[in-house]
Amino acid sequence: MDRSAKPIFNFVNLSHPDELKDEQTQLRIRRLAMSEVGRARRKPKTKRGKTEIVLKFREPAESSASIGHLGAGDVDPFALYPIDLDEKSRALVASIFRANSAHSRQLRGAWWPVGLSGVATFYNVLANARLFQLKELTGAFVQKSDSLSLSMQSHAIRAMRERMQDAKHHASDETIGAVGSFMCHYYVLGNFVGWDHHRDAIARMVGMRGGVDNITDESLRITISWADLVGSFSQDIPSIVALPERWQASSRSPPGSPRPLNNISLQWKQRFPALMDWVTIFDDIDQLIMLDRGFTEKDKHLAETTGCWMEPTMVRLLAIRPLNNGSDAGHVMEEVCRFGTMLFLAPIWRWLGASPVWTFTLTRSLISVLHGYMIDWGELKPLLVWTVYFAALETRDTQERSQFAFMLAVLMSGMRVREWDELIQVVKSVLWVDRIFSSSDESIRDEVVSILRLPGTGDVTPVLEEIEGDEA
Repeated sequence: MDRSAKPIFNFVNLSHPDELKDEQTQLRIRRLAMSEVGRARRKPKTKRGKTEIVLKFREPAESSASIGHLGAGDVDPFALYPIDLDEKSRALVASIFRANSAHSRQLRGAWWPVGLSGVATFYNVLANARLFQLKELTGAFVQKSDSLSLSMQSHAIRAMRERMQDAKHHASDETIGAVGSFMCHYYVLGNFVGWDHHRDAIARMVGMRGGVDNITDESLRITISWADLVGSFSQDIPSIVALPERWQASSRSPPGSPRPLNNISLQWKQRFPALMDWVTIFDDIDQLIMLDRGFTEKDKHLAETTGCWMEPTMVRLLAIRPLNNGSDAGHVMEEVCRFGTMLFLAPIWRWLGASPVWTFTLTRSLISVLHGYMIDWGELKPLLVWTVYFAALETRDTQERSQFAFMLAVLMSGMRVREWDELIQVVKSVLWVDRIFSSSDESIRDEVVSILRLPGTGDVTPVLEEIEGDEA
């Protein structure tokens, strides 16, 4: 075959199908095409062969996200979206899957398919994506929507109203998913009046279906529990949705797994052998951390898809209410430890991809309990130090932070702990994850140490009596 008759291939490398819309790209393709047409005209007709222009999608740079699997790319050109994406909505979708995005990754493998299931739900996904964009711009979660987020939510409300005009859709999977998306929207904003309203609505809809077990779509089932859990945690109220099967399987370590020897746990059981609700959860958390559950790449992938041990553990902590059983020392200490455990787990939850994790109700309630009861902690005082330490890290209220810092200084003085490093060892003796908390003390250390150096701080007996009761 004559070489001049062979087809000539010209490659145009693209990283995304949208680049076909670029004027410079189109001009380049036309020039290549016309040059080949001209070359063909100069050859004898009997020798003319076909000319092909190949559009090759190159692999993106490492800093870019690919679309090879769920959650890895900017905008999947092959996905079926419930709406036609314009420039703004395409950018919002891209922000969800960008590697360094502030958007919540937790259970994205569940709520993203639900988001694609209907128009109202998808518009709420876009509204939420905008809230996370605003977090990136301001450095903190906003508690008020901007015009773009409001516009997306308005579309969601309009689509929801249209759907609710037909009674057969009142308790459908798509409608329940849409209500769940509203719950998530108000949760991100920290608006729990709106969250409570939609939680009541979803409870009625699930009741119309005959119970949550009749929702067989796994993604929707997990999303309902997630929407319920995050708002319940933020307000410290019991979750009303039973655990999905996936979560039940992750809630405890496999039978026969080794148990760590924790002196604090043993001391609790010796002092309060009848109070096992909190310490049982504490033991499970200690074991899961020892087994490195939730901290490997495989476990982080599970956290982003169907959930890990964190969600069922939070549900268990929200379910127990020690003060409902009495106000004696054991029940009060159990309540304080319940707060401490949730405040300890909150940063781990964020590390696994949950965002936001609101803890202002927990820190406020903890202060109320600590000031409301005089308790002799005795040999279990490390539990009090551990709780106050993580409360000091979690609070965003400057007045609360000062109170927790002062409590830590008082506890250090009362325990004859002279150095900050000694206090950290006390905290670590209870429960600790070094890869998450290794430098956490930097944010509170100076404030506590400065309190200890104030003249007159050595006489802490009145404050100790308020915090610890008769022991002081």
